Parts: sequence; C-alpha cells; structure tokens
Amino acid sequence: MQAEAAVAVINIFFILGGIIFFASNASAEDYARAQTYFHSFNNNVKVLTAVFALNKDINLDTNTYFKYTVDIINPKLESEENEHGTAATTTTSGASTAAGGSGAKDVRNEITAGVTHNFNNIVGVELYYDYSKENDYTSHTPSLTLKKDLFEKNTTMTMSYSRNIDKVYGKFMNGEQGRNTGNYFFGITQVLSPLTIAQLGYSRSNVTGYNSDGVRLASLNGVSQSSCTDRSASCVDEAFPDSRKRDAVVFGINQFIPNSIIDRSSVKFTYRYYNDDWNIASNTEEVEYNEYITEDTIFRVNFRYYEQTKANFVKDTYVSSDRYMSSSPQFNGFNSQLFGLKLTNNFLREGSFEGKYEYYSQSINTYAHIFMFTLRMTF
Repeated sequence: MQAEAAVAVINIFFILGGIIFFASNASAEDYARAQTYFHSFNNNVKVLTAVFALNKDINLDTNTYFKYTVDIINPKLESEENEHGTAATTTTSGASTAAGGSGAKDVRNEITAGVTHNFNNIVGVELYYDYSKENDYTSHTPSLTLKKDLFEKNTTMTMSYSRNIDKVYGKFMNGEQGRNTGNYFFGITQVLSPLTIAQLGYSRSNVTGYNSDGVRLASLNGVSQSSCTDRSASCVDEAFPDSRKRDAVVFGINQFIPNSIIDRSSVKFTYRYYNDDWNIASNTEEVEYNEYITEDTIFRVNFRYYEQTKANFVKDTYVSSDRYMSSSPQFNGFNSQLFGLKLTNNFLREGSFEGKYEYYSQSINTYAHIFMFTLRMTF
C-alpha cells in the first residue's frame, strides 16, 4: 500500500503543478486543489485518499468544476456508513469508500464533473455528475441544484435533487443487484445581521432495491460471527427490507466576532436530527471555532458528537425463521466523537495550504487518527 499511496499523492500534486504552470488568461476565481487524507484505525486498517480538483470560470455567469478522487483501503474496512458520513471518508456517490470486511485490499476511483450558471441574477443552476467504482460497487449520481437570492441577497433559497443509481456485486452474492436512491433537499440561508448567519435545511432520501453490500454473512443460533467466512447452515446471507425512507433536519448558526482575544474569529454551531423507517434515529451536534492568528493564518478547532439508535430488526441472536438479519455494526446503537485541529495559511494571496488532524472514537471500540493536507492555488 505504501508504494501505491506515494504514487497517488505524487501524481495528484504533479497534475496540480502542471495546471498552475501552464494556465493563462484565467480569472481570480479559478483554482486548482490537491488534497490527501490518511486514516489509521486501531485494527491496523489504513485508508489513503488523494483528491485533485479544478475550478474554471468560462465567463462571469458560467463556472465549471472537475474532481478526481482515489481511495486505497488495505485491508477493506467494515463500513460505518451511518447518517453523518463514514468514519473513513465521505463521498457524494452511493458507493461506500470502505465497505466490506473481506480483509482484501480495495481501490475506489471517483470522478465528479459539473457546471454552474447564473441566469441574469434570477436563479443559479448547478448540474453535476458523479461516477464511482470499487471492487464490488459501482455508482452513478446525477444532481441538479437551484439557488435563488432574495431581499438584496440577505436570503438564499436552495433546492436540489440527486439520484444514486448503484450496482452491488459483493463476494457473497450470486449476481449483480441494483439499488436506487432519490435524494431531495430544501434549505434557507439567512443573514440575521452583519455578524450572524443562520441556516435551516431538510432532506429526504427514498431508497429502493438491494440494501445489503453482499460482503457479510449473518450468524444463526448463537454461532460466532467471526467464524462466518463462508455460507453454511449457521452462516447465511444478510437480509434487509427492500426500501428505506430517510429524513433529516439540520440547523446551523455562524457568529462572526470582530474583536476576539487575538484578532478576528467566528464560532459555528450545527445540529442535525435524522430518522428513518428502519427505526434508526440519530442526533449530531457540532461546534467549530475559527481564529485569525495572523493576517494570513487561520486556526480552527472543532468537536462533533454523534449518537444513534439501532434498527428495529437488529437482534443479538438470529434464527432461520427471522425475516431480516444483519451482521453490520452500522445498524446497531452507538455513539461517536470527533475532535479536530486545522491550520490554514494564505501565502502570497495566490494560494493556501491547510493541515488538519482529527481523532475519531466510537463506542464499539473503534478509533482512528486522521491527517489531511491541502494545497490550493488560484491562477
């Protein structure tokens, strides 16, 4: 994994350097961004993510965006694909970046492309397409977003729709299965004062199709889950409902503090409530504090707490007559915490460098150290 990781990171930063060197006639809003994440879990799982993104203005009203992401997971990690994002990485596609539990290495490649256009300051339209592929999962995700500014741009309304068109072909599956998800979002951003901004949003997801990843077996009659490495009378396929309806509400407020202890600062509070018809409910609370420690350097500290209830069909022991059964911890009740520190430096006013460290811990004896480095250049 070390050699693949080095090659991925070198390639991303080499592309970034080439774009910046050869670019010409570009606007101040054009930028290239190279980013790498490294996750180290307590079960010796390592996940490396490399990202290259390019933002280019065509004219004053039209903007294009491109992003390439590669995840290298060794070995594959049991996915914590809960409702606030996986512990490893977060993706816009339906494919899980670290799903499985097969113990094998996995590589996920993702491409995102989009265009944004402002129609005479009446409405902004964003069209995006995301394609993601890993060893046992393929996902296509088109999306449409509409944005409207009101009241001298003090209010912004956002509506969006995306559709995940996924194919699953896990190691314990006899063939390929499909999964489709329709995602709806409506949000309002409101300027309350020159120093205060509030946000309110609602999202709905309707999932239909094959809701397992096909990479785990459920144990019956008290048999140890760790012994289920192949199908048998006591180790059978997971079984889930073929539909799932998911709702979430999020509220946030961002307060700017012009005369803080050092210089300028801001504090942001976010709360998110989620529930679905599998009886999973979750609460996510996060606080983020940003401080200018010099004119060009920003320090950030954040803390997030997450808790969820278990799905209504989850049991300690299953029998063959049970209609639904799961061996995945993502449907259990648990809580998690994340603590992070980030430093951003804007150099020569043409680019910025970010370094971030996060510590993630979960109540089911999982924790991870997360490192992120980003180089962003305008041209």
